[in-house]
Amino acid sequence: MCPVRQYQETQVSTSSPMALVIMLYDEADRTLELAEAAFNIQDPSRIEQIGNHLLHAQDVITELAVSLDMEKGGEIARQLHRLYDFMVLHLSQADVQKEVKGVRDVRKMLAELKEAWAEVAKKEVVAEAPQRQMSANSTIHIMG
Repeated sequence: MCPVRQYQETQVSTSSPMALVIMLYDEADRTLELAEAAFNIQDPSRIEQIGNHLLHAQDVITELAVSLDMEKGGEIARQLHRLYDFMVLHLSQADVQKEVKGVRDVRKMLAELKEAWAEVAKKEVVAEAPQRQMSANSTIHIMG
């Protein structure tokens, strides 16, 4: 296995669920950025590139949708699921119509959602900090 792939797999397997969500948003944005750039290519190969990038972005967004906990998430999870469905449909239409506007619209939505998730992640880290400190102190005390 190549070192980059091994690093990526380690990063994914050791990350918190919140960090994984942020990684998925980053991957979707990275892929949509590539799709957006492919719209500017003046070569027939652009059709395949646009399609491949948009399909990958749709897969990532679908992964975000299926990872939602509908029971614990309640109405927020249902709303996010509908929004993810809308994004996938919007990207599909952008691909069929070969219009970059749909890609830009979805990138904007993803950026706003990622920002919200990042805020939640920060609050989660702050809330967990006292527990980690207590655990660290307990460990030091026990070992000391």
